[in-house]
Amino acid sequence: MNNTIKDIRDRPYLTESEILKLNFINDSSNYIFRKYYRSGLRSHVLEILTATDVLKETQGEIKQGVRMFPRAKPKKILRILRNRFKNKKAVFQEIKKYHLLLKFLGPEYIAESEEFIVDYTGTGKNQIILCGLQEYVEGEILDPWGICGKNFLSALFKSTTCNNYKLSAIVKKARVNIATFVKRIRHMIAETGYIPDLAGFGNLILTLDGNLKLVDINNIVKIKLNDSIPIDDKGYPSCDVSVEVLSILEKDILQKNIKIDDPLYNLFLSPLRKVKVKTLEKKFYRNL
Repeated sequence: MNNTIKDIRDRPYLTESEILKLNFINDSSNYIFRKYYRSGLRSHVLEILTATDVLKETQGEIKQGVRMFPRAKPKKILRILRNRFKNKKAVFQEIKKYHLLLKFLGPEYIAESEEFIVDYTGTGKNQIILCGLQEYVEGEILDPWGICGKNFLSALFKSTTCNNYKLSAIVKKARVNIATFVKRIRHMIAETGYIPDLAGFGNLILTLDGNLKLVDINNIVKIKLNDSIPIDDKGYPSCDVSVEVLSILEKDILQKNIKIDDPLYNLFLSPLRKVKVKTLEKKFYRNL
């Protein structure tokens, strides 16, 4: 029998009972922790739900004589990062990346988070772990690889409203927000040389009233304007793919012409480079 205590940062997922045993989590009967469907490679991502809402979800409630089972919506999202930090200085460097996003994109375009450091003792020794209590964003996933046609936004929001006037207003608002988001990302790239990960499925959320939010705030990569193709700490070419997503938002949603002499796109979207990026992507998915 293997009695080795496994570090939570190496675990693929955590059950609620395991979460409640963590030394930095208070066991409260008022709240329930549940694995969020978007748990990723870099973090454990957990919903924080009220026990009352979960009870309604599982046992239902009577409304106008009918038993309804409303889905429990998270009050917050808890992220437990898998990063191994050598010291507090390294943790603060990681937190600085989040504040960089906050500075250039603003709270309107990212899921705001309260970042905090905990002293994890689960393996028998004290270790630093970075966590975040993040805003829960509800809406439709803006999948850059699923965009088809100039009416994509109308089709995306059509299921949420049958009022054509309201639909038109939401689509217009979403388009304005996407344009502002692209502009701020381009400004961030020009000023800092960093770009956030825009490529992951579910990283961009369009709320039902037409706002756009970046919810993956833990992967920000350095852009290098040369022929080398940078990969992130998991081996994914997120820099190149994120630049491609930026171009898709401009070209396919905003219907803008991509200028051939644009220095960013001219380098990152060259046919030869895109072939190399696809090769790296295939290698990454093979190694998952």
